[in-house]
Amino acid sequence: MRILQWTILGGLILAMGCGTSGPTLAQLSGTVTFKGQPVPAGYITFTPGVGVGAVRVVQIKDGRYDTSEMIGEKGVHPGANTVVIAGFDGKVVKLWGQGKQIFNPVNDQFVVPAGPSTKDFVVPETAGKNVKVEPTADE
Repeated sequence: MRILQWTILGGLILAMGCGTSGPTLAQLSGTVTFKGQPVPAGYITFTPGVGVGAVRVVQIKDGRYDTSEMIGEKGVHPGANTVVIAGFDGKVVKLWGQGKQIFNPVNDQFVVPAGPSTKDFVVPETAGKNVKVEPTADE
């Protein structure tokens, strides 16, 4: 009887994950360009499918991004993600910490592979037409 109890207890511990944290995040890095030039500043949001995990945000600096440089937990959820790219001129002015918007945010779909990989994003020139700069709460 004791063997059966220990077997059940062991199975329950394994089922609980033995103290491991959530799914392994993928490491992703690359470049972001607009009109053939590196995007000076901005961010990329990665939104995984429902129930997969939280939205992850990585900064763009001088046309490069790297999830291993994120603050806190580093990486993005592997699998299908909705990606939003926002870009700014990088010239800090009052009300705009990353500068003025240089294109409208771009939405795309991307399947993030597991493990480390690279992905370069090219923002279409059409995103720079009729840029809608949203006022901030400070205005």
